Amino acid sequence: MSTTPNTVLPARLRFPGLSSTAYEHPADRAALEALRATPGLDRLFRWLSDIGFERYARLFFTADSLRISPKQCPRLYNDLREACAILDVREPEFYLIQYPYPVSYALGMQRHIVVISSSLVDLLSDTERLFIIGREIGHIKSDHMLYRTMALVLANLLAANSPYLNIPGELLVRTLLYTLFAWFRKSELSADRAGLLVVQDPEICINAILKRVAGTQKLTDDLDSAEFVRQADLFDDMEDDLLGFYYKFKMLRFNPEPFPAVRAREVLDWSRSREYQKLLRGEYPHARPKAGERVCTQCGHSVTNVSFRFCPECGTSLPPPLPEYPEPI
Repeated sequence: MSTTPNTVLPARLRFPGLSSTAYEHPADRAALEALRATPGLDRLFRWLSDIGFERYARLFFTADSLRISPKQCPRLYNDLREACAILDVREPEFYLIQYPYPVSYALGMQRHIVVISSSLVDLLSDTERLFIIGREIGHIKSDHMLYRTMALVLANLLAANSPYLNIPGELLVRTLLYTLFAWFRKSELSADRAGLLVVQDPEICINAILKRVAGTQKLTDDLDSAEFVRQADLFDDMEDDLLGFYYKFKMLRFNPEPFPAVRAREVLDWSRSREYQKLLRGEYPHARPKAGERVCTQCGHSVTNVSFRFCPECGTSLPPPLPEYPEPI
């Protein structure tokens, strides 16, 4: 397996004004629109966030992890800054947690948070780590935060309160979780594409996914990315009958991530597409302001909650909400 050494990262293309539609997977976009069209769901989730979950998450990570900054782990901070500059996203808060499993995730609707575990940092090269951070920035740019955060909240609530729920209540929560996780998996494919736009080398993306699956540095030189991609084809062959389809359903129904080999194949296929090549040439849709979005005149923070009258970052009075703009083409 060829690995990228931990050296100074090369200069990469940047995509000013990039719209998330430029890289989003069609299945992700369709599933997210279906979720947004569900009556009352968006309002319910925003209410759950407003009553304190987001504040609790920030309090927890501030108390129990390491906040990354220009002075605290500057190499990690530079990765974040690079990914945000390439995808044209405002820098979120960034935390390093001590955790035995190689994980990363993004949270928050008004104040975005990116979290990466120490075990994942140890496992990957600098460029592979940049891909992982780029993925999380892609989630933020694609406005995945509301439904991803609430999926995690509901999963934790179900695990903690399942013995106390009646049958209709548990059935309702499980059905909602199944729907959310079905979209969750598709959103990961969009995030992989965003990560590819950041590192601009599909081999780096596949190696990062592969190393996370292998979970060890001792076998790095023995890992074969091409064989890993072929696993996705083997998996497809195993679900060609009703029993195989049933087993796949059982494995995926409450799994928030697609199978790793499938992810590797998807990102490789997209790297060979005309769509990706056009992006590299600077031919991509540009973002428009979102309906209700406001930018604080004091600190520049973007606020999407239309009920907010003051900036959650600095307390400055916010301007009126922006009018709705047509989708970019």
